[in-house]
Amino acid sequence: MRGKSLLLIALLLALASVRPMPAAAASAHAAASQPYWRPEVFRVEGDLRHSLYASLAAVIPDSFLNARERAYMAWEIADIFRWQADFTRDFRPGDRFRILFERLRSTDGELRYGRMLAADLVVGGRMLRAFEYDDPQGHTAFYDGNGVSLRRSFLRVPVEFRRISSGFAAARFHPILQRWRKHEGIDYAAEPGAPVMAVAEGVVLRAGPAGGYGKLVEIRHANGVVTRYGHLSRFGSGIRPGTRVAQGQCIGYVGATGLATGPHLHYEFRVRGVATDPRTLSEEDGTPIPADIRPAFDAVVSELTNQLAPALAGDLARGAM
Repeated sequence: MRGKSLLLIALLLALASVRPMPAAAASAHAAASQPYWRPEVFRVEGDLRHSLYASLAAVIPDSFLNARERAYMAWEIADIFRWQADFTRDFRPGDRFRILFERLRSTDGELRYGRMLAADLVVGGRMLRAFEYDDPQGHTAFYDGNGVSLRRSFLRVPVEFRRISSGFAAARFHPILQRWRKHEGIDYAAEPGAPVMAVAEGVVLRAGPAGGYGKLVEIRHANGVVTRYGHLSRFGSGIRPGTRVAQGQCIGYVGATGLATGPHLHYEFRVRGVATDPRTLSEEDGTPIPADIRPAFDAVVSELTNQLAPALAGDLARGAM
């Protein structure tokens, strides 16, 4: 018994002699154990075919960025240009892309996609440009070459869709009611359960059953605009009357409730009560960059434009290192 007591005392004395590592030293040790990521700038170009991801995969080998990292890259490009292009629908023969981006390399040799710095695209025959700019307050945004923000008040479409099953029409034969009637919106055939996004920030006016609409969300936006999203299977988290929503926020999921023959989203765009075809709306201008930082912005654009030119950045054009 006495031997065990002496052993316990010796153990306690040994533990008391162990001093904790100072906080600064512990932090330095943790930082040293973390890999360091070094950014490398590259340029890539190619043809836009079938999908944005497939187009990137055609010119970026797995040895440079794996499939997951290429997917991250495609998602960011699509997100940056989501007010100007639909990368699931708009491609035409002759469309192309040229991207300046950062790749991250760790001290362990791992490779990751970093961020997009600049892009020249031709989508649907339209020239689109984007340049990243960090303002003096540290806010990052993308602008075109004229210093106009790419962000717009309204998204082009509220859901990723396969096709337009019914367009905006003065008269359409309703497949369930078996009679002709106005069709004051756009029907987007989409996968059941696909997320539906608010096309602009606003306040939810209604979220519930609404006759032929089935489960409906109605949102009031600025300047007398109201949007409706019908035939939903269910509502997004927290979506109820009075809820303020952000642009791009999920408000529900594609379904076939109400008078619907299959899963699709019925989308309406109303201006002061009048139904309007959202595809005919003129594209408004984005916010221009403030005049006091325009010279600094122009200098950044000039530098990025030079780097977009062949052979000035690391070049992956058509897959060639």
